[in-house]
Amino acid sequence: MPQTGTEQQVVLILCGLVGAGKSTFAKALETHYPRFKRCNQDDLGDRRLVEDLARASLAAGLSVCIDRTNFDSQQRSHWVKIAREFPGVAVWVLSFNISYDICSQRLASRLDHPTIHGYEQGLSVLDRMANNFRPAAFYEGFDRIYRIYETKPDYSRDEIAQLLNAISTSPPPPVFVQRRPPASTPRRAFTH
Repeated sequence: MPQTGTEQQVVLILCGLVGAGKSTFAKALETHYPRFKRCNQDDLGDRRLVEDLARASLAAGLSVCIDRTNFDSQQRSHWVKIAREFPGVAVWVLSFNISYDICSQRLASRLDHPTIHGYEQGLSVLDRMANNFRPAAFYEGFDRIYRIYETKPDYSRDEIAQLLNAISTSPPPPVFVQRRPPASTPRRAFTH
């Protein structure tokens, strides 16, 4: 079995458009690696409740997987701040760089989302997220950023382990990285 590279506690921040496959991954991660607690706003209903669950899980010695769109640096900053409350906790990002068209197709067949009811509502959310999405960057305070360009309808334990290992062995932030945004950020991360 592959190494996972997660011997230390981790705050794993998922980011990507609605329909990108974040929750599918997060549920499989929690199933195959129960030391990861899935923290999902769609299920809990409020970001503050997600923050509370993340803190309680970290305090209990677990790692957490933040399963939200986390579409910009402001959204992601909450999780970096929480991780820094717990010395030694690594902050990783898994970015789901899945095309708008694939996300739209998935929304057309999605029937069980807790907060998005129907394709039209899903498409509206997808449009808004696509327009506002900003890719994760090291200046935000992450220890690792890993991007995937395709997802699966289900993940085996070995596939999860391979992804965790890929994240943990991905390049760390450059030594010279500044902890503030660059002067200009791209307006659009995904195209129709």
